Amino acid sequence: MPSLYFFYLLRHIEQDWQSKATGTTFSAISGRILREQEVPLAPLPEQQRIVEAIETQFTRLHAAVAALERARASLRRFKASVLKAACEGRLVPTEAELARAERRDYEPANVLLQRILAERRKRWEGAHPGKRYEEPVSPDMEGLPELPEGWKWATVEQIGDVQLGRQRSPEHHQGPNMHPYLRAANATWNGVDLSDVKAMDFPPGIWDSNRLQQGDILLAEASGSPNEVGKPFIWREEIPECGFQNTLIRVRLFNLPPEFAHIHFLTDALTGHFGRVARGVNIQHLGAAGLSRFVIAFPPPAEQHRIVEEVERRLSVVAALEAAVEANLARARRLRQSILKRAFQGRLVPQHPHDEPASALLERIRAAKAGQQAEGKVQESNRKGTHPRQLDLF
Repeated sequence: MPSLYFFYLLRHIEQDWQSKATGTTFSAISGRILREQEVPLAPLPEQQRIVEAIETQFTRLHAAVAALERARASLRRFKASVLKAACEGRLVPTEAELARAERRDYEPANVLLQRILAERRKRWEGAHPGKRYEEPVSPDMEGLPELPEGWKWATVEQIGDVQLGRQRSPEHHQGPNMHPYLRAANATWNGVDLSDVKAMDFPPGIWDSNRLQQGDILLAEASGSPNEVGKPFIWREEIPECGFQNTLIRVRLFNLPPEFAHIHFLTDALTGHFGRVARGVNIQHLGAAGLSRFVIAFPPPAEQHRIVEEVERRLSVVAALEAAVEANLARARRLRQSILKRAFQGRLVPQHPHDEPASALLERIRAAKAGQQAEGKVQESNRKGTHPRQLDLF
């Protein structure tokens, strides 16, 4: 039982030790700090009561944490199922179904795609007068599932401009044209994280093509984990005059709102689809060329709008529940430390006046330690061939 008492005691003071740890490659506690660490010593019977109370409380706490973990996993599965249904035309009534029911016409996605391709060509020829225009690669339809009526497969290259950001090099750390920029570390599953934004030099010719605009979609270009490749977010100009680094891929859509494409990219990232087509050994790279040829299924514009609204409605509920789960998991961690704190402040279990005081226990420990040290000296002397002087007690 004393060993369990000190095990929980060490769990209680480990955070204090972390603040005292030193080292560059790894943190360590010096022997001096360990020897000088003061610890509360309870009477032996009280130690037993403390351990029993801690384990009772921790058993209940572990059960609650396990239930919260199951709830978190269920929410993740539900989120994935909502996104998958959205990308397969199963989340809301299709535009074709509504048009038939309302006896009206609608614009299918193939007509929308033709308009997009015409706009794409017009922009390119305006920026490159006199040069020959190359049509973007069309999707390879072999193996692709059948889409709902009115939907259309397209490559990302057909519906948007795909570009890697500026490479970050030491010579770009300073210069006359410093601008904030985003990198893969700013991409999270819940959107962009702006808590750590760096800056580098973007000369005017480079800046024009690397400046972010409202509605740009950015995706993490690479990761050591296939399940993290392609993590996307929509840029809403949260920071004015911001660029991006080559650890991100930017997709700037032609005459399309970014929300539905973002849902598609998020689904492909969460399901590991991006990771499966990424290349690399230790680091999985999606690459601008790889994303350009990636296929995306998109519906008519009105249906896109309804899908986005429904996804946002459902995921807002999921987000609220996830926040509640995370708050309760954090509360469980604090409660665990609170239990240990109360235990070693003598406030978790009652103290009995008939218990042998800890001072008597400490004296026995000192006496036992002194005996062990004396025995060790005798054994050391025997190994060296000498014998301690015999005392004549009679």
